[in-house]
Amino acid sequence: MSKENTNPIVDLTNCESLERGEVARKKLIDAGLKIYSAVGYEKASTRLLAAEAGVNIAAIPYYFGSKEGLYIAVIDSIVEYYRAGLGDSLTHIQAALKKPDTTFEEYRELLDHYMRKMIHFVLQDTPERQQISRIYTREQLDPTSGFDRLYNGFVRELHESISALVAQILKEKISAAEAKIVAQTLLGQVTVFKSSRRAVLNNMGWKDYHEQGISEIEGIVMFQVNAIMHAYQQKSSSL
Repeated sequence: MSKENTNPIVDLTNCESLERGEVARKKLIDAGLKIYSAVGYEKASTRLLAAEAGVNIAAIPYYFGSKEGLYIAVIDSIVEYYRAGLGDSLTHIQAALKKPDTTFEEYRELLDHYMRKMIHFVLQDTPERQQISRIYTREQLDPTSGFDRLYNGFVRELHESISALVAQILKEKISAAEAKIVAQTLLGQVTVFKSSRRAVLNNMGWKDYHEQGISEIEGIVMFQVNAIMHAYQQKSSSL
Protein backbone atom coordinates (compact mmCIF):
# COMPACT_ATOMS: atom_id res chain seq x y z
CA MET A 1 0.00 0.00 0.00
CA SER A 2 1.43 3.35 -0.98
CA LYS A 3 1.93 5.93 1.74
CA GLU A 4 -0.62 8.74 1.53
CA ASN A 5 0.88 12.13 0.75
CA THR A 6 -0.08 14.41 3.64
CA ASN A 7 1.71 17.49 2.31
CA PRO A 8 -0.79 20.31 1.75
CA ILE A 9 -1.38 21.40 -1.82
CA VAL A 10 -0.42 25.03 -2.27
CA ASP A 11 -2.40 26.99 -4.84
CA LEU A 12 0.37 29.13 -6.29
CA THR A 13 -2.08 31.03 -8.43
CA ASN A 14 -4.06 32.07 -5.36
CA CYS A 15 -0.86 33.06 -3.50
CA GLU A 16 0.21 35.22 -6.42
CA SER A 17 -3.23 36.81 -6.48
CA LEU A 18 -3.04 37.60 -2.76
CA GLU A 19 0.42 39.07 -3.23
CA ARG A 20 -0.79 41.26 -6.08
CA GLY A 21 -3.72 42.32 -3.91
CA GLU A 22 -1.43 43.40 -1.07
CA VAL A 23 0.73 45.34 -3.53
CA ALA A 24 -2.35 47.11 -4.91
CA ARG A 25 -3.57 47.94 -1.40
CA LYS A 26 -0.17 49.34 -0.44
CA LYS A 27 -0.01 51.43 -3.61
CA LEU A 28 -3.45 52.88 -2.90
CA ILE A 29 -2.63 53.67 0.73
CA ASP A 30 0.61 55.39 -0.33
CA ALA A 31 -1.29 57.30 -3.01
CA GLY A 32 -3.98 58.21 -0.49
CA LEU A 33 -1.40 59.57 1.95
CA LYS A 34 0.03 61.77 -0.79
CA ILE A 35 -3.25 62.97 -2.33
CA TYR A 36 -5.28 63.41 0.85
CA SER A 37 -2.43 65.41 2.39
CA ALA A 38 -2.17 67.61 -0.68
CA VAL A 39 -5.80 68.41 -1.47
CA GLY A 40 -7.83 67.11 1.48
CA TYR A 41 -10.48 64.42 1.64
CA GLU A 42 -13.26 66.22 -0.23
CA LYS A 43 -11.16 67.17 -3.27
CA ALA A 44 -9.46 63.78 -3.58
CA SER A 45 -11.40 62.05 -6.36
CA THR A 46 -11.27 58.28 -6.80
CA ARG A 47 -9.93 58.86 -10.32
CA LEU A 48 -7.06 60.95 -8.97
CA LEU A 49 -6.28 58.41 -6.25
CA ALA A 50 -6.31 55.48 -8.68
CA ALA A 51 -4.13 57.34 -11.18
CA GLU A 52 -1.55 58.18 -8.52
CA ALA A 53 -1.47 54.52 -7.41
CA GLY A 54 -1.29 53.27 -11.00
CA VAL A 55 -4.25 50.92 -10.55
CA ASN A 56 -7.72 50.55 -12.04
CA ILE A 57 -10.30 52.84 -10.45
CA ALA A 58 -12.37 49.76 -9.55
CA ALA A 59 -9.59 48.71 -7.14
CA ILE A 60 -10.72 51.32 -4.58
CA PRO A 61 -14.22 49.90 -3.97
CA TYR A 62 -12.85 46.36 -4.37
CA TYR A 63 -10.21 46.68 -1.63
CA PHE A 64 -11.61 49.47 0.56
CA GLY A 65 -15.32 49.73 -0.21
CA SER A 66 -15.21 53.44 -0.98
CA LYS A 67 -13.06 56.56 -1.00
CA GLU A 68 -13.86 56.93 2.71
CA GLY A 69 -12.70 53.37 3.31
CA LEU A 70 -9.37 54.20 1.69
CA TYR A 71 -9.09 57.31 3.84
CA ILE A 72 -9.69 55.26 6.99
CA ALA A 73 -6.94 52.87 5.84
CA VAL A 74 -4.63 55.87 5.44
CA ILE A 75 -5.53 57.03 8.96
CA ASP A 76 -4.80 53.52 10.27
CA SER A 77 -1.39 53.63 8.58
CA ILE A 78 -0.68 56.95 10.34
CA VAL A 79 -1.67 55.42 13.68
CA GLU A 80 0.73 52.54 13.03
CA TYR A 81 3.46 55.04 12.12
CA TYR A 82 3.02 56.83 15.44
CA ARG A 83 2.88 53.56 17.36
CA ALA A 84 6.05 52.29 15.70
CA GLY A 85 7.90 55.49 16.59
CA LEU A 86 6.58 56.25 20.08
CA GLY A 87 4.55 53.24 21.25
CA ASP A 88 7.37 51.50 23.14
CA SER A 89 8.10 54.61 25.19
CA LEU A 90 4.44 54.93 26.14
CA THR A 91 4.38 51.27 27.13
CA HIS A 92 7.31 51.86 29.52
CA ILE A 93 5.51 54.86 31.03
CA GLN A 94 2.29 52.88 31.50
CA ALA A 95 4.18 50.01 33.15
CA ALA A 96 5.89 52.42 35.56
CA LEU A 97 2.56 54.07 36.44
CA LYS A 98 1.18 50.67 37.46
CA LYS A 99 4.10 49.94 39.81
CA PRO A 100 3.57 51.25 43.35
CA ASP A 101 7.33 51.48 43.98
CA THR A 102 8.28 53.64 40.98
CA THR A 103 10.41 56.50 42.31
CA PHE A 104 10.22 60.22 41.58
CA GLU A 105 13.57 60.01 39.81
CA GLU A 106 12.32 57.19 37.58
CA TYR A 107 9.23 59.18 36.65
CA ARG A 108 11.35 62.21 35.75
CA GLU A 109 13.70 60.05 33.69
CA LEU A 110 10.74 58.61 31.78
CA LEU A 111 9.41 62.10 31.03
CA ASP A 112 12.81 63.34 29.86
CA HIS A 113 13.34 60.26 27.71
CA TYR A 114 9.93 60.57 26.09
CA MET A 115 10.29 64.27 25.34
CA ARG A 116 13.72 63.77 23.75
CA LYS A 117 12.46 60.85 21.68
CA MET A 118 9.41 62.84 20.60
CA ILE A 119 11.58 65.75 19.46
CA HIS A 120 13.63 63.55 17.13
CA PHE A 121 10.55 61.66 15.94
CA VAL A 122 8.41 64.73 15.22
CA LEU A 123 11.20 66.66 13.50
CA GLN A 124 11.91 63.93 10.94
CA ASP A 125 11.86 65.90 7.71
CA THR A 126 10.91 63.31 5.12
CA PRO A 127 8.16 63.60 2.46
CA GLU A 128 6.15 60.89 4.26
CA ARG A 129 6.43 62.71 7.61
CA GLN A 130 5.33 65.98 6.01
CA GLN A 131 2.32 64.27 4.43
CA ILE A 132 1.34 62.73 7.77
CA SER A 133 1.66 66.11 9.49
CA ARG A 134 -0.58 67.81 6.93
CA ILE A 135 -3.32 65.21 7.40
CA TYR A 136 -2.99 65.37 11.20
CA THR A 137 -3.17 69.17 11.20
CA ARG A 138 -6.15 69.20 8.83
CA GLU A 139 -7.98 66.75 11.11
CA GLN A 140 -7.46 69.15 14.03
CA LEU A 141 -8.84 72.12 12.10
CA ASP A 142 -11.59 70.41 10.11
CA PRO A 143 -12.29 66.93 11.54
CA THR A 144 -13.63 64.20 9.27
CA SER A 145 -14.78 60.66 9.93
CA GLY A 146 -11.12 59.81 10.47
CA PHE A 147 -10.55 62.03 13.49
CA ASP A 148 -12.01 59.70 16.13
CA ARG A 149 -10.09 56.80 14.65
CA LEU A 150 -6.85 58.79 14.79
CA TYR A 151 -7.54 60.07 18.30
CA ASN A 152 -8.64 56.74 19.75
CA GLY A 153 -5.95 54.86 17.85
CA PHE A 154 -3.02 56.71 19.41
CA VAL A 155 -3.52 60.34 20.49
CA ARG A 156 -5.77 59.54 23.46
CA GLU A 157 -3.21 57.07 24.83
CA LEU A 158 -0.43 59.62 24.38
CA HIS A 159 -2.29 62.40 26.18
CA GLU A 160 -3.54 60.18 29.00
CA SER A 161 -0.11 58.62 29.59
CA ILE A 162 1.81 61.91 29.70
CA SER A 163 -0.91 63.55 31.82
CA ALA A 164 -0.76 60.68 34.33
CA LEU A 165 3.04 60.87 34.35
CA VAL A 166 2.98 64.62 35.06
CA ALA A 167 0.39 64.05 37.81
CA GLN A 168 2.62 61.44 39.47
CA ILE A 169 5.69 63.69 39.34
CA LEU A 170 3.89 66.70 40.80
CA LYS A 171 1.30 64.89 42.96
CA GLU A 172 -0.30 67.28 45.48
CA LYS A 173 1.20 70.29 43.70
CA ILE A 174 -1.29 70.07 40.87
CA SER A 175 -4.90 69.13 40.14
CA ALA A 176 -5.91 66.50 37.59
CA ALA A 177 -7.12 69.19 35.19
CA GLU A 178 -3.87 71.16 35.58
CA ALA A 179 -1.84 68.00 34.92
CA LYS A 180 -3.60 67.59 31.56
CA ILE A 181 -2.90 71.19 30.60
CA VAL A 182 0.74 70.99 31.69
CA ALA A 183 1.15 67.77 29.69
CA GLN A 184 -0.36 69.44 26.62
CA THR A 185 1.95 72.41 27.12
CA LEU A 186 5.00 70.16 27.22
CA LEU A 187 3.94 68.29 24.09
CA GLY A 188 3.02 71.53 22.34
CA GLN A 189 6.57 72.82 22.70
CA VAL A 190 7.59 70.05 20.31
CA THR A 191 4.64 69.89 17.94
CA VAL A 192 4.81 73.63 17.21
CA PHE A 193 8.04 72.99 15.33
CA LYS A 194 6.09 70.74 12.97
CA SER A 195 2.82 72.66 12.69
CA SER A 196 4.74 75.92 12.11
CA ARG A 197 7.56 74.28 10.17
CA ARG A 198 7.80 76.79 7.33
CA ALA A 199 7.70 79.83 9.62
CA VAL A 200 10.35 78.34 11.92
CA LEU A 201 12.68 77.45 9.05
CA ASN A 202 12.31 80.92 7.51
CA ASN A 203 12.90 82.61 10.86
CA MET A 204 16.01 80.52 11.53
CA GLY A 205 17.33 80.79 7.98
CA TRP A 206 17.37 76.99 7.65
CA LYS A 207 16.45 74.89 4.63
CA ASP A 208 15.37 71.96 6.79
CA TYR A 209 15.65 70.54 10.30
CA HIS A 210 19.26 69.47 10.11
CA GLU A 211 21.12 67.60 12.84
CA GLN A 212 22.60 70.70 14.48
CA GLY A 213 19.25 72.49 14.40
CA ILE A 214 17.44 69.58 16.01
CA SER A 215 20.13 69.44 18.70
CA GLU A 216 19.61 73.14 19.46
CA ILE A 217 15.83 72.69 19.58
CA GLU A 218 16.21 69.70 21.89
CA GLY A 219 18.40 71.68 24.30
CA ILE A 220 15.97 74.58 24.56
CA VAL A 221 12.83 72.43 24.76
CA MET A 222 14.33 70.30 27.52
CA PHE A 223 15.41 73.44 29.39
CA GLN A 224 11.78 74.59 29.23
CA VAL A 225 10.45 71.19 30.32
CA ASN A 226 12.74 71.16 33.33
CA ALA A 227 11.88 74.78 34.17
CA ILE A 228 8.13 74.11 34.08
CA MET A 229 8.40 70.97 36.20
CA HIS A 230 10.75 72.64 38.68
CA ALA A 231 8.42 75.62 39.03
CA TYR A 232 5.49 73.36 39.90
CA GLN A 233 7.62 71.35 42.32
CA GLN A 234 8.43 74.58 44.17
CA LYS A 235 4.78 75.64 44.19
CA SER A 236 3.20 75.76 47.63
CA SER A 237 0.47 73.17 48.03
CA SER A 238 -1.63 75.83 49.78
CA LEU A 239 -1.84 77.98 46.62
